[in-house]
Amino acid sequence: MRILPIMPLSEGYETPSITLNEEEGVLEIFHPSEGHLLKESQIIPEILILRCQIYPMARPPSDISVQLIAENEVLESAPLYDESIVTYGYDREIRASQWQGMALEYTGIGTSISDGESLSFQDNNFSFGKIKVTSPLYLKPFRVEVESHKEHHLTLEDGAHLITPPGALNKQVLRGYGAYYKEGISSEHIQQIYYSLTSSHNATRIRLISTEQLQEEDSPPPTGGENRIFTPPLREEEYLSLGGALAAGYASISLEIEEKTTLFKSFRCAPVSGHPTFINVYFKPN
Repeated sequence: MRILPIMPLSEGYETPSITLNEEEGVLEIFHPSEGHLLKESQIIPEILILRCQIYPMARPPSDISVQLIAENEVLESAPLYDESIVTYGYDREIRASQWQGMALEYTGIGTSISDGESLSFQDNNFSFGKIKVTSPLYLKPFRVEVESHKEHHLTLEDGAHLITPPGALNKQVLRGYGAYYKEGISSEHIQQIYYSLTSSHNATRIRLISTEQLQEEDSPPPTGGENRIFTPPLREEEYLSLGGALAAGYASISLEIEEKTTLFKSFRCAPVSGHPTFINVYFKPN
């Protein structure tokens, strides 16, 4: 083997060196298109995607009853969440319509997107930052009935129909019954269900209706249009579907890079193929 002699450096040549910012102790990156230095601590992802699992939350067990007084006749009361008192016409599973909320738990799988490039990470740490996630990451509330309810339906002399409470004239009164959820349905179909009182064979009965049907009939919450009223009034986070609440930014996480914390809010979600209880939740800086 032949060893080549060390070639002398040409005159005027200086050995290259990397300059470190000793005061801050962070790597500095030169971005040629912008012509200035960027600190790694200043690089905030454009999008964070966290994979979550959906857990439906049951309403607390309770003996809630409803009772209708029709034209001054007191009808027999009935247990609200008994399937047998639901009248014909509701096309969804009744037991699947009684959930109180949806909990989203972070599974520890995430992706960050910056400048069109994606980087996968696990748990809460990735190359230059740490995400702070609560458990559950998000709890989507829906409205359920929390106490027994009684209504008086009365036809007035002029033919108008009065419901008390709340004192609604010629309107159907809708109250929160629960959320509809089945494994594998889309996040937009995880929605609020409402009930109204009616009667059958001198006994109190209820009608159920979904948010989706109300939208098709141009009487969606929160106003109900000309023919319906919601009582008690619902908050936006309650009457939106799970997908709608995530699109509206109701879920949030924070990103810590060194001593700086940036809040990220949800703006969409997407199903995970082959995993019916999983969704990917997308977040962007607030």
